[in-house]
Amino acid sequence: MVKVKPLDVVKKNYSGAANTAAERYKESISQVSGWKERATSSEAEELWKAKIQEAIAAERRKKALEAVSESEWKDAAIKKGYSRIGQGMRAAVDKHAKNWAPYKDALEAVDLPPRSVDPMANVDNRLKPIVAALVEKKKEIKG
Repeated sequence: MVKVKPLDVVKKNYSGAANTAAERYKESISQVSGWKERATSSEAEELWKAKIQEAIAAERRKKALEAVSESEWKDAAIKKGYSRIGQGMRAAVDKHAKNWAPYKDALEAVDLPPRSVDPMANVDNRLKPIVAALVEKKKEIKG
């Protein structure tokens, strides 16, 4: 038989590690270099494609989703997300503005005709040009 720690000890150790995890994470990330070059290499791209195909063939996404109840997902999302979302958004204000700016410019460049009484004509003449401008800008930015 394999000797393993009792579950209560594992839980205690894991809980205790949470006190130092953030600092250790920060230190570890600070020491990383060259990740982007390795991550964007042809080899990394081929490995990613192979692993995605493997996951698709094994239906891993479906199995993982089936293993979680709706209430478990909702409880975890609320408990974890509630405390993180505001802080993350405040930290990303400048990045959000920078990423939004090209879309804002694209929207401002759309020349819309006046509204008509026909709602379907408004969709064709006013809504579709807005969607087209956003789609084209995304293609331009994302490639």
